[in-house]
Amino acid sequence: MSQYTTINLRWAKLVAILVFAMLLSSCSSIQTGSHHDESATFSHYRTFAWIAYDPLILGMREQPTISPLSKKKIVQAIEGELINKGYVYVTNPDTADFILSYTVGTRDKIDTMSYPSVYRAGWDWHTYGRDFHQSKVIHRSYTEGTLAIDIFDGKSKQPVWHGWASKTISTSDRENPSPAIQKAVAQVIDQFPPTN
Repeated sequence: MSQYTTINLRWAKLVAILVFAMLLSSCSSIQTGSHHDESATFSHYRTFAWIAYDPLILGMREQPTISPLSKKKIVQAIEGELINKGYVYVTNPDTADFILSYTVGTRDKIDTMSYPSVYRAGWDWHTYGRDFHQSKVIHRSYTEGTLAIDIFDGKSKQPVWHGWASKTISTSDRENPSPAIQKAVAQVIDQFPPTN
């Protein structure tokens, strides 16, 4: 085997390891974002309430994809994060400065990644001494979970803020969702109120 082939094989293995590491790291990270109504004023907000007894918003004929226990943990996490920011929870939405609801969802996804692989040619006189390149393809299926929080102005009842978090759901997330819920909620609520 030539020195050139050895270097290419090492390079291909390094690329494969890096691709695998990127896939693993993407499994654990939470992506978040938010946007708001630029005409809204958030400085007067002091109290909050839920939009309804069950603040999980579902589409028409949509069934919840979340357990009642996880729903309770989401509500507690959102309330806790807002209280930590100095807001006061009230039970009556008619007296609250802002009103909350949330949505959750999951989506099955497939990632396909390819990287070059080098192999040595055969021994006939047409190909001797040549290296050929082909692509290795990796398929990974996973479930992505999303949590979105919506805030409505208490007086106008109009939406003023939307924040979301998405994460690849791991086996440990399914077995014990509390840490992922708490982390996702904290990262979303950290963006409220908007600074600009």
